[in-house]
Amino acid sequence: MHLYIGVCLQELGPGSWEAVAPDLPAARATAASSGEALARVRLALECAIAERIGRGEDLPEPRTLKELEAETAPAGRVFEVHINLRHLGALARHQKGRWSTPG
Repeated sequence: MHLYIGVCLQELGPGSWEAVAPDLPAARATAASSGEALARVRLALECAIAERIGRGEDLPEPRTLKELEAETAPAGRVFEVHINLRHLGALARHQKGRWSTPG
């Protein structure tokens, strides 16, 4: 089970980058380099997804890269991040009870 989520990467200024996953707004990261921002947003994505799985919430239906590019251009570049849902499901089971149910 895999999920591919688009991430928008934008340079905010010299030495400042931001990576955001529009389909999971909680997944956002800033860093001094583009590579570090992408690495950090991947961790934020995994955390947000594991938390949703742990709470029994549905995962968002990710938009295609073309859809995200049309929405964000020319503000930044769009990348696709591969998420292994089997791994995150195991993490959620291990952390069972850590996340409260919504509402």
